[in-house]
Amino acid sequence: MPKTPKKVISGKNDRDICPHHRYCSGCQLWEIPWSKQKDLKLENLKNYLNQYDLKPQTPVQSVEIAPFGLRDRLDFTLDHEKLGLFNNSDKTIQDLPECWQLSPALQNWLTEFRKFKWPFNKASFRLRVSPGRHQGLWIDAANIDIKTLLEEKNLLLELQKYCFIEIGQRRKVPKWHQGRFQLGEPEAHPWFKTWLDEQTPLELFCQVASFTQPSFAANKVITGVIRNWLKQSSPGKVLEFGSGIGNLTFPAAASAHFVTACEVDSLALQGLQKTLQSLPEEWLHLKEKIEIFPGDFQRKLKTDFSEYSAVLVNPPRSGLMGFLDPLEQLEKTCRPKSFVYMSCFPESLCLDLVRLANLGYQIKEMLVVDQFPQSTHYEVLCRLQK
Repeated sequence: MPKTPKKVISGKNDRDICPHHRYCSGCQLWEIPWSKQKDLKLENLKNYLNQYDLKPQTPVQSVEIAPFGLRDRLDFTLDHEKLGLFNNSDKTIQDLPECWQLSPALQNWLTEFRKFKWPFNKASFRLRVSPGRHQGLWIDAANIDIKTLLEEKNLLLELQKYCFIEIGQRRKVPKWHQGRFQLGEPEAHPWFKTWLDEQTPLELFCQVASFTQPSFAANKVITGVIRNWLKQSSPGKVLEFGSGIGNLTFPAAASAHFVTACEVDSLALQGLQKTLQSLPEEWLHLKEKIEIFPGDFQRKLKTDFSEYSAVLVNPPRSGLMGFLDPLEQLEKTCRPKSFVYMSCFPESLCLDLVRLANLGYQIKEMLVVDQFPQSTHYEVLCRLQK
């Protein structure tokens, strides 16, 4: 079991109650002591396991990191000068000047960000703070509102003093050119980090809008568990589904002989490629241990599972779907000997675990990582063996 990181210091204590908790939809468990939330989440997962008659060989364990102050990434909504999350009662936006889930650095960035006034009424924002404490902003709004923002120009010029900006679903970067803004191509910068061993962080290149885990502290726990599980299985080649920007790819490569990273998001793969090109000298050997395989592997996978001794998956909410089809077509003796599964959606996880059980895999260990304190959500890590 990995060591639990020290409690995040945020100037609050476990007995304090967020003033927004009755209205904000972000936290559902504030009135339940943090020490008891673990039991609720474990019970929730066990109910799913019982529903599908899944029986881990060891008791499900849990890791709690901190009661609040974990998040280094924030998604908020703007609605007529209210900036926050949905209200529990009427589905309007609950204005949130502060959020106790945020790390101190991200709360400081939110406080600065709230000083700006927008020339439109509705938008979505993502705020980030990088491992190097750089501030990032992703703006997602209607095309006509983006046009207004670019033409108004003063707001963007002022914001660029505080942060790096991306705009729209294509993550375009506003560039000042000859007295006006133009939208340039997406850029990958080190907005997140993974861990190659207990002491060695690795900055990961991606966009502000890229999918990452929400917390640096929780991610160190997650990557440590997965790295150790892979070491236990002594993998030769690892097939990874849902590599994203490489959060699990690089820890896996540090433990295995070779990793095939499968991912459908081309922008995420651009980030992974840039991280490969930027590896520090002492880890350059990982570049030869990772191959990138682009494609929609929920639908079709051409790779032969029999080439691999371990499979590592972190799928979207919909689960593995067609990814497992080629595995079902293999003889049992040709299937990879171990499977490591990471998910924040227990429904699709259990459906996939049933399929894997039918293929001869047993659940050796399951771990709940509470990287969403005060909410009903949690991350599940699962190790299976043939």
